[in-house]
Amino acid sequence: MAPLSTVALLELDASGLRRMLDDGKLTSVALMKQVLAQIEQEDKAGAKLQTILNTASRELLLRQDAIATHPDLGIPTTVGSFALVTSKPAKNAAVVDELIKNGLIILAKTNLNEFCNWKGFNSVNGFSGVGGQTNSAYVVGGLREDEASMGHSSPLGSSTGSAVGVSAGFSPLSLGTETDGSLVQPAARAALYALKPTVGSTDHRGVWTLSKRFDAVGAIAKSVSDLALATEMLHTMEVRSRLPEDGYLSFLSKSFTGLKVGFLDESQWHLPPQMCPQIPSVVQQLNGAYKLAIEKIRDAGAEVQYPVVLHGVEKLLMENQTGMSIILFHEYKKNVDDYLEGLDFSEVRSLKELIEWNKEHADIEMPYQHANQGRLIKAYEEVPNATAYESAIAHLHKVSIKEGFDLLFGDKGLDLVGVPMDSKIPSMATASGYPIATMPLGILDHLGRPFGLAIKAPAGREDVMFKFMSAFEAVFPKRAIPPQLVKADEAETELNDAKI
Repeated sequence: MAPLSTVALLELDASGLRRMLDDGKLTSVALMKQVLAQIEQEDKAGAKLQTILNTASRELLLRQDAIATHPDLGIPTTVGSFALVTSKPAKNAAVVDELIKNGLIILAKTNLNEFCNWKGFNSVNGFSGVGGQTNSAYVVGGLREDEASMGHSSPLGSSTGSAVGVSAGFSPLSLGTETDGSLVQPAARAALYALKPTVGSTDHRGVWTLSKRFDAVGAIAKSVSDLALATEMLHTMEVRSRLPEDGYLSFLSKSFTGLKVGFLDESQWHLPPQMCPQIPSVVQQLNGAYKLAIEKIRDAGAEVQYPVVLHGVEKLLMENQTGMSIILFHEYKKNVDDYLEGLDFSEVRSLKELIEWNKEHADIEMPYQHANQGRLIKAYEEVPNATAYESAIAHLHKVSIKEGFDLLFGDKGLDLVGVPMDSKIPSMATASGYPIATMPLGILDHLGRPFGLAIKAPAGREDVMFKFMSAFEAVFPKRAIPPQLVKADEAETELNDAKI
């Protein structure tokens, strides 16, 4: 039985691998050996992607290291911090138990922005003390340290390793968490599909949480069907009970017909230059691909309105900080303390002890260029009061929902809103709690990094999102695989097919 080619390993989704296993064309032992060999070849060596923190050699699902696993699985849960390397959760996170019950197996924990990007100010995407710097599988040479925080070489985060690992053939599927862009942004830069479900629809027991008002557990996948199956497993029992017998698979019609989609103006929705350089050729390619996508979606049967108007993220500000920041700093200390106190064993049991541990171990926890824990300190010392917290909640509801998305979904009767993924749309999604998804749209000529198309839906309407994504997958070119991980002649066709 011949092993999979590198291209096949990079391309095949979980459903495709399952068919090969069922047909006797592949054995689970051979697949696991090949995946572990791919990790050994490209993670710490080769392309030096640095996505994997710990592997369980017997076990095919990557999972961000913010989701607890019992020590019996043999994979520590560190949230990227040396302070938690020896910690022992009392049990698996609820979502892990659900995945195992459904036959998925856990391969490894992946790197992330330490503490889900809530350790220091101006932190680097994809960096943690334990894991070092994760690099894009598409950008040869990895992160350019002189770039802005969301520059074109960045793999983005915080679920960085979860996205890069799937794109590199380390697993067909991965999990992560998202507060503000942590799933969809790195997935877009890895030419993958991802969805942050409606806040409150996924089970957060055993998950490192920044805010229960903003956070959700989600999946990153190579295909829409894999994403649909994984998302269903992540939902609470209450949400799952409302789905049809075939779950989200029932909505994968591969047709845009019947969908009303509004697209935001790309000239208004882009990353600010202080976060990502506005290179003219890149802007031209991104905008051109977006406009072509709109036309293609209209021609394929969707009812399209373009452009539609949504006010910008500046409306989220309250006294020079976002309402989200007020809420996060109000909730974070309690969330950290609750998580640490619930561990069977930990060297630190509170946010205060964590801050002190980092100071005492600054050589490993605050190395050069990453030498601050400002967010942890502020979360401990400057907790906003209840009045500020309630005001922030009311403000975000007003500007993101009542005066924001609901004007589009309600007054205009839209099913979905489309927008370039290279924008601040995740922040508006965070403020509203509404679901957001991304799908691979193309590959930039500059550095060869992928970019995506984002869609937004009202709360609880993931079904409509999956209908759209299944049609997108059927109509648009297949996702590109990383050229540097395969021979040049094998990768050329893949790269050209993904360009628009």
